[in-house]
Amino acid sequence: MRFYEYESKALFERHRMPLNPRRVAGSAAEAREAAEAIGGPVVVKSQVLSGGRMKAGAVKFADVPDEAAAHYDAILPIEVNGEKARSILVEKMSPVAQEYFVSVTWDGRRKLPVLLFSDMGGIDSEEVAEKHPEHVSKTHFSTILPLTPRIAKEAIGRVGVSGRDLNRLTPIVFELMQIFLAYDLTLAEINPLARLED
Repeated sequence: MRFYEYESKALFERHRMPLNPRRVAGSAAEAREAAEAIGGPVVVKSQVLSGGRMKAGAVKFADVPDEAAAHYDAILPIEVNGEKARSILVEKMSPVAQEYFVSVTWDGRRKLPVLLFSDMGGIDSEEVAEKHPEHVSKTHFSTILPLTPRIAKEAIGRVGVSGRDLNRLTPIVFELMQIFLAYDLTLAEINPLARLED
């Protein structure tokens, strides 16, 4: 089973992960209503089971509700890697100071889950790993031994994150690891995981 972004965020919300206000829209009118209810600038995103939405033009930014409605009509017909959107997510846009990347996936060779963390989020993680390997940590962890926040903290610290950022990121990354195990997932990812300007 694969989750749309809005479904993943509903799951994260149940686990008290910090998320921006958002609404799923099934029409341009609903996109306008969502933007009005959220207030302020929003991001309008195609809901497809594929990456590469930004490159395909299926993610747009709106300052006012009418712009969100227009973006809905522009985004809906765009195919992303052969997939057409069934709905659009309208989400509050926040000023970002720093973007991170975190992913938990299954390593078939080691037969263990692996936590990937980078302080260069928001862009292609494979590109970061290739061009800036010092900005990516890779940490395997057991499915049998107790899972502790220390594993997450050490993985984050390995790329040079320290102080307040390290302390704020650790519980979020640790929660993602627990979600991965609790729901028997093959991939759980947040990109970007953002520290806001405020």
